[in-house]
Amino acid sequence: MAHEEGHKAIKKARKLMGFSPDILDMYEKLNPQLLDVISDFDEIILKDGALPTKTKRLIALGIIISNKCGYCVEQQLHAAINAGATKEEIADLLGVVLLTSGAPALANCRDIVSDVISKL
Repeated sequence: MAHEEGHKAIKKARKLMGFSPDILDMYEKLNPQLLDVISDFDEIILKDGALPTKTKRLIALGIIISNKCGYCVEQQLHAAINAGATKEEIADLLGVVLLTSGAPALANCRDIVSDVISKL
């Protein structure tokens, strides 16, 4: 089913993050309807509301780092940057993660964050 242009959710991910996470390709093959639900849910929850999208993306990034999901960090980091997060805002966020989740949470994703941040 995966073809050159891909599923609409995969196109949205590429636009948002600059790449398409492998897990979306898996959902496209196994359950495209679930991919639609995930994509719609993401769009509904993370759109501008009482909190702007950038703030919501930074919150999501902090939670992902705190949960030590190294695979997800890069995706959320790119999404936050593409929503307008700056290097300074990400640095502040990392301080909050350190305070609330400790050094192991930051150590788990240090290489990914350092690599992406160095390119800003």
